[in-house]
Amino acid sequence: MSLGLSTNLCRWSAINQCRRQTRSALSTRRHRYTASEPKRGNPYPYPTHKHPTPHQLFHLPKNASKSDIKARYYDLVRVYHPDKAMVSISPEVAHTRFQAITAAYDVLTGKTPLDGDPTQSKTSDLEARHRTTAAYRAMRQRRQELYSSGAVDDSSKDKIIVAGVILTIVIVIAHTATTRRDALAEAMARSRSMSASAQKTHSQRQRIEEERLSQDALTNKQEHITPQS
Repeated sequence: MSLGLSTNLCRWSAINQCRRQTRSALSTRRHRYTASEPKRGNPYPYPTHKHPTPHQLFHLPKNASKSDIKARYYDLVRVYHPDKAMVSISPEVAHTRFQAITAAYDVLTGKTPLDGDPTQSKTSDLEARHRTTAAYRAMRQRRQELYSSGAVDDSSKDKIIVAGVILTIVIVIAHTATTRRDALAEAMARSRSMSASAQKTHSQRQRIEEERLSQDALTNKQEHITPQS
């Protein structure tokens, strides 16, 4: 009985050992297939380390020409475009990689400066300083030309302003006086016209009254003469 038990234990151990070896072989094959698949299907695998440089993304040396960079960019677009991404890669990862490749192409072609490049930063600072200094010199030269040519004279400006104010006051006073004189003349003419009209009316009334009195006197005289006859 012990012999049979020992035989079963040996058989069970051998089966387990065989299963472990089989699993290990399958895992090794799967790992080799996964590692070698990008090399066979993708000649430009995406770098596995963080923050790859533009040259590492393009798999090009630092002295690559612009034509090589342009051609490699077209190759990478055909491989890493989000519409052509592999099933094993999520859309977010595919989109991020494609954006990184596009940004690297802009850096390599000189459209955008490389972040952290001290040469580029120094060049930008020098250009900004040169522009500022040139603008200051041009403004200073222009100001000096204006002062030297006498174009800017505060005393002359003050005289012109005072003369303009005085002329404005004279014009206003003259216009006011003319308007007042015309109004007085119109009022006097209207008063004369009213006086003449009133005098004429009084004369007419006086004449009418005199005619009425004359008529009454004649009537009374005739009345005195008639009884005597």
